[in-house]
Amino acid sequence: MSASRMALPRVALDRKSGPHIAWSLKRWLVGLRWPGMLGLALLIFAGAFYVLAVHPARGRLQALAQERAQLATRLGSRGAEAARPTERSQLSNFYAFFPLTQAVPELLGEIARAAQRNGLSLDKGEYRLGQDKEFRLAQYQVTFPVRGTYAQVRGFVNAVLDAVPAAALDEITLKRQAIGDQNLEARVRFTLYLGVE
Repeated sequence: MSASRMALPRVALDRKSGPHIAWSLKRWLVGLRWPGMLGLALLIFAGAFYVLAVHPARGRLQALAQERAQLATRLGSRGAEAARPTERSQLSNFYAFFPLTQAVPELLGEIARAAQRNGLSLDKGEYRLGQDKEFRLAQYQVTFPVRGTYAQVRGFVNAVLDAVPAAALDEITLKRQAIGDQNLEARVRFTLYLGVE
């Protein structure tokens, strides 16, 4: 394809030249063929993408950089050092996450509600409180025998772990009396980690 064929024709602009310009433009586009049309479409898309997405994002990035610089100036070097958490404050924050031993009745209520929502009953349970002297956490182990379908038992375990973030699943044992039996006998043991004062 020659360069003369690709160049846009020069047309004098007057009132009668509108149809001639349209015809010349159409002829030029037909001369591009499909690779040229594809390239032109990609150029138009790239320009539109820059105007609509890249340019506004660049402006927002500059605004955030200015805001960051202003905050750094206000905070100052001393403030930045003070804002860094010390090992002691990190450890305090860690222990503050865990509920205190006084919250055990409320936590057991959450476990009972999780069982009820999943169609299980907690008729009996085993409870044991222990504490390692090296840590400021107590471990309250609760074990429940439950009977229900696999979906009910699994829903119960998931609901407890969602409702009580300080709980950990220690053990789950599933037993079926017969092959065709839908209900399982399950033994579920959780450990509730509790803060001590």
